[in-house]
This record gives sequence, C-alpha cells and structure tokens, in this order.
Amino acid sequence: MSLAHREAAPGPTVSAATHAPRLLWLASLLVKRRTPLACAAWLVSALAAATLLRMGASLVTSGVPLVFYLPAVSVVALFTGWECGIAAVLLSTVLAWVLFVPPVLTFHLPNLQQALTLLFWMLVGITQVVIAYFLRVALQAALQSETRYRKLLDVTSGSIWTIDEAGEIHAPQTGWTELTGMPWPEYRGRGWLKAVHPEDQERLMLAQNPGVNDFGEAELRLWNAERADWRWFLARSVAVPHLSGHGHERIIAVHDIHEHKLANDRRDIVIGELRHRLKNLLTIIDALAKNSRSRMESEKEVDAFLKRFLGRLHALGAAADLVLAGRRVAIECGALVRATLSPFMEDKRSRFQLSGTVLQLSEETGGTLGLALHEMATNALKYGALSSEGGTVSVRWFAAAADDAHEQVVIEWKERGGPPPVPPNKEGFGTRLIRSVPARERNGEVEINYEPDGFFCRIAFLRPADWFAGGDEDREAAE
Repeated sequence: MSLAHREAAPGPTVSAATHAPRLLWLASLLVKRRTPLACAAWLVSALAAATLLRMGASLVTSGVPLVFYLPAVSVVALFTGWECGIAAVLLSTVLAWVLFVPPVLTFHLPNLQQALTLLFWMLVGITQVVIAYFLRVALQAALQSETRYRKLLDVTSGSIWTIDEAGEIHAPQTGWTELTGMPWPEYRGRGWLKAVHPEDQERLMLAQNPGVNDFGEAELRLWNAERADWRWFLARSVAVPHLSGHGHERIIAVHDIHEHKLANDRRDIVIGELRHRLKNLLTIIDALAKNSRSRMESEKEVDAFLKRFLGRLHALGAAADLVLAGRRVAIECGALVRATLSPFMEDKRSRFQLSGTVLQLSEETGGTLGLALHEMATNALKYGALSSEGGTVSVRWFAAAADDAHEQVVIEWKERGGPPPVPPNKEGFGTRLIRSVPARERNGEVEINYEPDGFFCRIAFLRPADWFAGGDEDREAAE
C-alpha cells in the first residue's frame, strides 16, 4: 500500500509542527497547577489592572464600569481555575459598586434597576468562568496528549516525520538529520525524497485521491549516513485530518529491517538450494532402485514393489517440497492433495473431484497424509474405482467449529463406480499407514468403510481454532 498520497490543493499547507514549541509553551503556562499564593497574585493583579483601566477610561466615560472586569474574570478563571474565577466575579462586583457607582467610596444599597444590573453581571461573569474552565480542561487534555506523543517519539526505536498532503515537509523533523545526514533546510519541501532510493520513491507517492483515513505500509531503502549506504526500512504511515476539515498531513514511522531483510534473502537462497538438492536426491534414489535389480529379473512382485516404493517416496518428497516452498512448518491441504495425486491424474483428471477450503496442516500430519493419499490412490487404481472405466474418486477437506476454542479438521476419500470393495482378511501396512495420519493430533479418528458403491475413508481430528493465524481465508479450491 502507498504511504504518502498527493491530493489537489490550492497551495502547500504549513505543518502545525512549525508553531508547536510556542503553542506548547503557551498551553503549559495556561494550565499549569499553581499554589494558593500564586492564584491570589493572579487574582489581585488581574482585578488591579482592570480597575486601573477603568479609572483611565473615566476621563472619557463614566458608565459601564463592569465591562472592564470581564477580561480579568476570564484570565483569572483560565490561569488559576474556576474557584478563583468565582472569587473574581464577586470581588469585581464589589469594586465596581464602591469605586465607580456614585456616591463613590461608599457602600450603599442599590435600587431595583441597579440590583438587576448587578445580577445580570454576575450571571455573565459566571458564564465566563464556566467557559474558561472547560477551555482549561480541554487544554490540559490536549497538552497531556501532546506530551505523551512527544515522549513516545523519544523512546521509539525508529524515526518519525510528518508531511502534508502534497508530500512536503515544512519544519525540522526529529532524527532525520541523524538518520540520513541531510541538514535542515536541505530536506525542506520534497527534498527529503533525495534520501529515499530512486527505485522505492514510487511506493511513497500515489497520484490519486484516496480517503485520508487509510493506513499505509511499505518496505523501502533510505540512505544511512552512519554507514554511508542504503539500508532497508519498514515504513508505516497514517493520515491525520486537519481540525479545520480541509486537508490532512501524514505521519510516517520507519524501523530498520536491513538485517532481517538480508536474512530473508539468504534464507530464500538456501531453501531454493535445498529444494533443488531434494529433487536431485529423489532422482538418484529412483535411479538406484530401478537399476539395483538384475536386468534378467522380471518378477512381477519386484516391479510392483518398485512402483509402490517409488510412489511413496515421491509422495513424501512432494510433501517436503511444499513445506520448503511455503517457508514455514505447515502444509496447505489442497496443495498437498493435488501434488500427491498428480501422477494418477495425468490421464484420469476428469475422474477426480477435489474440493475444499484453504486448510493448513502441521508438517507431521501433512507428510503422513501424503503417504496415505498415495496408498489409497494406488489401491483405487489396482482394485477400486480407477480400475473401472467409469469409476470416480472424490476427495474433500474442510474445518468446522467444534466449540468456542477448537475446530474439527476432516478429510474424506470416496470412490464410486468401481467394483464392490472387498474387506481384507487382516489389516496390512497400507491400512495401518492410513490410520496413523491423525496420530499426532487431538481426538484423532479414522473411519474406513468398504461400502457397496465404493471404498470410503474419513480422517478427522481436533485442534485449537487459532492454530494457524494465516489459514482463515476461506476460498474454494475445487478442481
């Protein structure tokens, strides 16, 4: 997914980080916790300033003395809290009445109109206190969030920077110079892209107009100043809409994955070599087995043994190849079924019906299942449905919920259209092999029935529902 997105915009938007230090200082000054003495000093200072302003204004007007105290009430409530704000309302009422309402410097009872005016003033003042209080609380929450974010940046193991919707940087970014060696303002605007490998820049930009709430992730190479070389990083980004509702910026975090990336590449090479050597080894064993008996020997038992032995060998090899190809200790059931049965399907593909969901099996169970499938296919070819012209074989696999914490895995083999199966007099190696498939699983059970219309086998076992986190995508694999 692309990380940075370019949108149509009238012009570059300056990042809020440009003004962040000054805004943080002002917010801290507003919401810091103050001692009672400091609160009293703010209260006295604000009321004294308002009183002096009103005295200066008395040269021009003799009315509206209370209006001058409104800013003082707001300042006191915002800087010290609602308690001092209420005190400022009461004290400003007394000061305005004694100092500016004739006869001045006397305490006299107001008439009805004056009493209503004072009451209205107190309501307005208390409203100002409430507004200032909620503003103070909001600033405290915002400052706490900003502080938490900045502390998170300090302890994170990677580097973080912000760009606007045009993919430009407008303010110095913490750690960028140390990482890439590019000083500010060399990486201003789109200059930061010089530190991104040319082949990886396209992953960072998308000339469409996607939604701003998406999350992006990509692997890319950045120039590392310390090692003077390109290094692989995992970059994640998220869009942050502007509070104005117009535009957004993106926060990008990168983490060094260079050694992990190189280790994965080396692992891929080793796995590829192992697969190649495994196939060569199977070819050698095949040739040795075929050439170990004398050319004069033509016993059917020897030929049958070789065919069965080599078939089992190739089935086991196919299962092992699936593990190596998948680079994990698990085998996808559908891929295993198709790989094991492919030799039998070369000229009989229409006679096989394979269906099931994506289902991961452990390496041990998958390897044994491959041998069991080969055994059943061989028997079907010799004695069962595949020995007749119109016979068919159906293989089905699925997982169903058994309870809240477990699921039941089921693999079914059903033959139809062949000669009626005859149960063996005693249990041979092939039957024991089939019954051993779920031996390493919980509550494993194998049902084998020689039904009139054809051989039937059902293999089932329980396992935790979250045994394989990557195997929850259900898609039909019918063939």
